[in-house]
Parts: sequence; C-alpha cells; structure tokens
Amino acid sequence: MINKKTLAIILAALNLTLLGCAYDSAEAPEAGSVPVQSEPLNTSGALSLSEMNEMLFYENSQYGIELSYPADWISQEPEPNGAGIIVGFLAPEEDIDDPTVYLLVQNEELPDGEEITLEQYSKAALRILREALPDLEVLTESDITIGGMPGHAIVYNLESEDMTDRVLKAWTVVGEDAYVFTYNAPDELYDQFAADAADMIDSFKAETPARQAESSGLWVEPAATGSSEEQNQMEEENTSVTY
Repeated sequence: MINKKTLAIILAALNLTLLGCAYDSAEAPEAGSVPVQSEPLNTSGALSLSEMNEMLFYENSQYGIELSYPADWISQEPEPNGAGIIVGFLAPEEDIDDPTVYLLVQNEELPDGEEITLEQYSKAALRILREALPDLEVLTESDITIGGMPGHAIVYNLESEDMTDRVLKAWTVVGEDAYVFTYNAPDELYDQFAADAADMIDSFKAETPARQAESSGLWVEPAATGSSEEQNQMEEENTSVTY
C-alpha cells in the first residue's frame, strides 16, 4: 500500500525514460502472460464527452506533436522537467493543484543511431514498470493504433492508502522518439472519462521533434491553441519508451 504523495510521484516518474538501457530484443523478457486484447479502454456504457463538446487543438512545435482535446478539459504545460512531460490535460472540474483524473503526454529520446522497434520498447516498458511496482497486475494489454501509428497499451491498478486508481499507459515509437500517454483516474471515475482519453490519444500526431534550444534549457512556446475549426481556417489561410 502506498500513500497518495508517493502515488503521485510514481505516476509522474514512470514515464518509461529508459536511457542507458540496452536495446537488445534477444535479451528482453517477454511482455507477460496477459493476453493481448483489441480494446485497452473499457468504454462500455461510457458516453464520450467529446461527442457533445467542442474540441480544441493543442500543438507543440518543440516536439512536433499535436492532438485534439475536449473544450471542458484543461491543458497545462509544466516547466522544463527531467521526466519528459510535455503537457497534461485535466478532466472537467479537476483541481489543478491536486488532480485525480488526467492525461499526461511524455517524450523519451531514444539512443541515436539505434532503430528501436515498438516491440522492443514495449518489453522494456513492462520490465521497468514491474521493477518499480513489484505487485503490478496488468488488467489488460493491447496492441492499438495511435493516430494511425502502431502502439501498445496496458491498464493496471495502483493502490494508495485511501483510494484505488486505474491507470492506462499507452505508447508509440516515432523515429528515435517514444511518446507515452498516461491516463489516470480513481477506479470509480475511470469509465466516465475513458472514452475522452481514448479520443485524445487517437488524435495524436507526431513529426520529428525540432528540440530547438533544448540543450540550453530554453522552453520553446507552443503554438496557440484554438478550436479545430479555427485551426483549419488558419491553415487554409497559411496554405499557401533492455528493449
């Protein structure tokens, strides 16, 4: 049993940042005995809020990513950090100082010159998670698509001293970068927002990150956000994670 503060630290730290590990698939352990299923998010009976609400557009030019999110969710970028957290999205009415339902997007730069496959990354990700959480029970493990790209996802529970959180971790590999998504919610609220989280993850698109001024520690401001319709109009006007 872990307390809430430790739980928050684990959720922030388990970004699958595995730099320095060997990327040898021959030595990597199997991902586990949990059968691969077709749907990592249990959205049965859940109505996606994004079906009713306006969608906003998030873009980060430093990392070359974009995705859509429901207008009643709040996007929040952190200060430059060693956990690779790019942005977080808070569910409606969440306390920004003590959130319980949120989606994190994280980046991991993979070793230069090594072609890390999704399978290799997935095996290493599960190994690292099991080392950090020895009692980890994977509820569901799935091959998925993320913005049309191959991805992988697992769902598991985290027990704290006063609550049980259900966590979805999903990831994809784009060139020499891995992108990791963490959807966290108390067990009783997980299904309520799961469809929204799934829509956000599936809307993700990534190009090769620019990483401008990263070595100097300067934070590159992302492009302004707005509704999908406004963004499309602007575009028309401008047309012209041992693996």
